[in-house]
Amino acid sequence: MTRQQHVWNGMRVPYITHWTAESVPQPKLIRLIGRGGEGIGYADEEPVTDRRHEALWHRSGLAQGRGRPDFARVNSLRQKRAMRLNLCQVCGEEATLADGRTLHLMGAATAITEGETTAAPPLHPVCALESIENCPFLKRSHSAALVEYSPLWGVAGVVHDPVTLAPLPNPGRRPEDLTHVHVADKAIRWTLANFTVISLHGVSAVSREDLVAMAKQDAGTTATGGPAMRPL
Repeated sequence: MTRQQHVWNGMRVPYITHWTAESVPQPKLIRLIGRGGEGIGYADEEPVTDRRHEALWHRSGLAQGRGRPDFARVNSLRQKRAMRLNLCQVCGEEATLADGRTLHLMGAATAITEGETTAAPPLHPVCALESIENCPFLKRSHSAALVEYSPLWGVAGVVHDPVTLAPLPNPGRRPEDLTHVHVADKAIRWTLANFTVISLHGVSAVSREDLVAMAKQDAGTTATGGPAMRPL
């Protein structure tokens, strides 16, 4: 079943984009001792929704299409779902290609490397071209690759000091700037996680020409119709 494609000012809103109605109050962090040891937690913590992979998760609502889209932010719950089910970050549909691989896009001039970690879900070739065309960050520089295997690696979030519970220095506010913490790292229990992180294996670089050719081939079989995505 094709997902509803939300449009804002005549442009398509990516599936993982945060909407203003999805902002929810964030509880105060406390120190907790659980089966996995000591770490940060919420006083009213819900084990099913607030903790995963031993990390405490930033709370996020689900109200896609309500309010206005905040293109600079990613909805944590939809990002986790996209990572778990290999959904396209733009259209929200299954992104596994016919040969079993997935396409990944990063905003960097350097090539995607074997074993590299990312919090960005995969895309269809058509959706990748749309993103490059409309996102200034990707338009400046980007790299793409086909990936054979992308297992869970960890989380991306803000690590907190075990003594003061204060957030440790963070390099930036974009999803790719958050600290990547491996699932086996003890620091994960002191991490307020925003996104799931995977590692990329069986990496094959994709040029812009290859991407265009893939998009032309894929256009007839991928549910990616609709107006262009608004610039981030």
